[in-house]
Amino acid sequence: MDLKRLFCGISAAVLAMMSCAAPVFAEEEEVVVDPWSISDDSILTDDKSKPTFSFDGDGWKDYFHVTPDAEALGYKAATEDTVSYQGNSLKVVGSQSGSVSGMQNFAWTETDADGNLVYPGSDAEDAEFVTYGIELDAADFGMNYFDGCTFKFTYRINPDIKGNLMSDSIFAFPADDDYKQLTGTATAMMQIKVNETDAPNTKQYQDKVIPVPTGVGATKFIFEIPLDKATAQSDLIYIDNLTISANDAYAGKIVANIDGYNESAEKKASPNELQISEKEDSSASDSSTAEEKESSSALPIIIGVVAGIAVVGGLTFFMIRKVKNRYL
Repeated sequence: MDLKRLFCGISAAVLAMMSCAAPVFAEEEEVVVDPWSISDDSILTDDKSKPTFSFDGDGWKDYFHVTPDAEALGYKAATEDTVSYQGNSLKVVGSQSGSVSGMQNFAWTETDADGNLVYPGSDAEDAEFVTYGIELDAADFGMNYFDGCTFKFTYRINPDIKGNLMSDSIFAFPADDDYKQLTGTATAMMQIKVNETDAPNTKQYQDKVIPVPTGVGATKFIFEIPLDKATAQSDLIYIDNLTISANDAYAGKIVANIDGYNESAEKKASPNELQISEKEDSSASDSSTAEEKESSSALPIIIGVVAGIAVVGGLTFFMIRKVKNRYL
């Protein structure tokens, strides 16, 4: 019995020593990396009179790159001054033989008449895509990520490629190093459908603003032109006056102009500007109409006053004459 108690005591002591010797792991703190760890703060400015990229010089060539998948198809980026918004515009030129090797980003937006996916499996979390387009890399700006930034630009789609695009759309979106589209931004905001009616983006330049969510690790910003039908070599899209706004930590600042800006170049009125002009004209017209109404409404009052004066004057004259006749 004593031996049994002794054995139990020794066992308990050994277990106690083992528990003391066990390593204690402290809970690791999450390391928050400033998405704007900028190596050179001079890239930011408060001056918003010039876009980050105007494409009027050659500086853009160090920042805009054709994606590897698009390069394999012969996509190219260049500038031109004919179908431009102001000065020069960036254009993406490319073609498609008709056979796409693999699913393109946003393939899950393409459905048939019954609502079924044209590309089954494109909505799977582990789906792999090819990316045909051009890209901007955060590293080229000395940043870690584009998180929290906002991209604003004007664009136009070549009407010749209508019907040859997947979902009849182009896409502009933040992505990671694997060209994976990142969650947090509504698809409708990243998807730019061909429109030839109320806001025609094939005949006129349109404005587009795309915010990048925070905490997603967006190392790239991509303009995807997903041709999924045979298309001869041609201009695909035109982009002009692109501005990158900094995140909230640098509120009010933008990435300063990089490629020169031809301020004297005339802007071709965008639909937005035309609408503003129409509103101003309408306001002027309304003001004029109001003045006319005010004048027309005041006219009866003036006539009434004049008539009243005439009546009073007539009565006064009659009474004076009557009094004079009585005393003469």
